[in-house]
Amino acid sequence: MLEVLGVDRWGEEAYLALVGDGPLTASELAALTAVSPDVLGDVLPRLEDHGLISRLPGRPARYAALPPEPAIEVLLLARERDIERVRALAQHLGERHRRDGASRPATELIEVISGAEAVARCEQQLLCRAKDIVRGIDAPSQAVADHGVRRRFIHDRDTLQAAGQAAEIERSVAAGEEVRILPNLPIRMILADDDLGLIPLRATPRGLDSCVLVHPSSLLDALSALFELLWAQAQPFAAGVEGDCPPLSEMERRIVSLMAHGLSDEAIARQLGIGYRTVQRRIQGLMARLSATSRFQAGVLAARRGWWEPL
Repeated sequence: MLEVLGVDRWGEEAYLALVGDGPLTASELAALTAVSPDVLGDVLPRLEDHGLISRLPGRPARYAALPPEPAIEVLLLARERDIERVRALAQHLGERHRRDGASRPATELIEVISGAEAVARCEQQLLCRAKDIVRGIDAPSQAVADHGVRRRFIHDRDTLQAAGQAAEIERSVAAGEEVRILPNLPIRMILADDDLGLIPLRATPRGLDSCVLVHPSSLLDALSALFELLWAQAQPFAAGVEGDCPPLSEMERRIVSLMAHGLSDEAIARQLGIGYRTVQRRIQGLMARLSATSRFQAGVLAARRGWWEPL
């Protein structure tokens, strides 16, 4: 645990022993831990330099742990200052990278990433470096690390045909993600701020096998504009909610929600894990309650009554 503060495992073991059983001599400490006397000869001075222990007067020398809370707090503050300096350097290098991007050859503005592991690693790095917003088209939104960035994802309507997918999207929406649905999406991609874009090239049954990483360029600007165009056309994902009218059951609210997205009876049955005929009976009952003559009209009337609403 203390390795994050620059204390190796031998130092941590010695320090914990001194906290619990000190003051101790080097020999006593070696007998109490798995740290050999030779290693302690290097470990104890480093712990002193870190301000975690002190050497007591007298012979043989005895060592005592200093009060842990202030001692560790000092190390944390020092590490935070180091992190801030590295972050400032990264920001400076990033600005220089973007400033020099216009003069870079085209081969440096686009990278082809090959191999499933390399693609997964590239995707994770892209998501983690986003500071303001991550946007995705037909992308796995659950892969986005939750570190305070805004998340906007467009999913193909056919995605809702897969069993359990609607529930997965509902969980993402509940976690703060903005989701919209659009049929026949022309492309898959992930955009991190306005700095990087990732476009899949080839997929295998085990996942993505290759992709293109796009750096700041006219191409990245075009991808960003395409996302916003599709976002404006897409329908907000709807989840069932309670309204002021006679309440629906949880199952009925979900049926209305999936109907509004244009799913067939068969697809709704797969999503909810119930029988096809059960779905048909439920829909017929809902349409009768709404006096609706079509599924589309039923969705509109249900929204007006507060039985469900787009999120």
